[in-house]
Amino acid sequence: MNKVVLVTGSGSGIGRAIALTFSKAGYAVVVNDISPKGGEEVHSDIKTNGGKSIFIQADVADGNQVKNMFEQVRRELGGVDVLVNNAGVPGAFSLIVDMPDETWFKTLSVHLNGTFYCIREAGRLMLAKGFGRIISIASIAGLLGTVGSGEYAAAKAGIIALTKTAAKELGPYNITVNAIAPGMVGTPTNLKLKEKGSPFIEKAITATPTGRMASPEEVAELVLFLSSPAAAIINGEIIRIDGGAAVTIGMDGFLREFLSKRSPTIKGVEVAG
Repeated sequence: MNKVVLVTGSGSGIGRAIALTFSKAGYAVVVNDISPKGGEEVHSDIKTNGGKSIFIQADVADGNQVKNMFEQVRRELGGVDVLVNNAGVPGAFSLIVDMPDETWFKTLSVHLNGTFYCIREAGRLMLAKGFGRIISIASIAGLLGTVGSGEYAAAKAGIIALTKTAAKELGPYNITVNAIAPGMVGTPTNLKLKEKGSPFIEKAITATPTGRMASPEEVAELVLFLSSPAAAIINGEIIRIDGGAAVTIGMDGFLREFLSKRSPTIKGVEVAG
């Protein structure tokens, strides 16, 4: 019988790569996305290639929708063996002093609240089975902070703390909980920006010792490894996959200068020293 993996936000980007990678490894895949178009396309790709999949449209920021999603998985597939918390939302870059409340709350609700809701519901099903693997997609921003995306960094830092706490609570029951902290990833969106000569992407790449972005497939393979028997003793870890970018975050200086010039709050304020 196929093991079951649920991947949130798997209608595109990193989530899509994770869903397809698990399908090739023989898992039954629960594709989740708020977008029916993207989710159905990934679901169809899996089925076309002989895999087993169901698509559930749900907003992970809504606790009731998450609860209903896991109940459907329990009814149709008997539970879940692996949960991958990947869902997220892009945010407009802004300094903290210029950030509107809506940006803060939306980012926290999807990234952090969504991860909490999913860990809670998956944990209940996994406890009943006596087995589980939970992997959340964090970010090096959650480890280091990042200029221009304070809400994103805070959400990812929250995911990191939640991961460590869940690892302590669930570890005794054969349920491991880990997180991955990518740097810049070559998603379709970022690749398009690179083609257009985005100075942000260019700076991120030049500040990365390996000189390139990670691919979504490389992230997916790491998630698959953390779900494998070989990783059974790995618990509560935050694993960077960033080409060494966390060593030198050159893009912070770029964003600080770029956003300060546009900021109505910073404009005219002299830098100390």
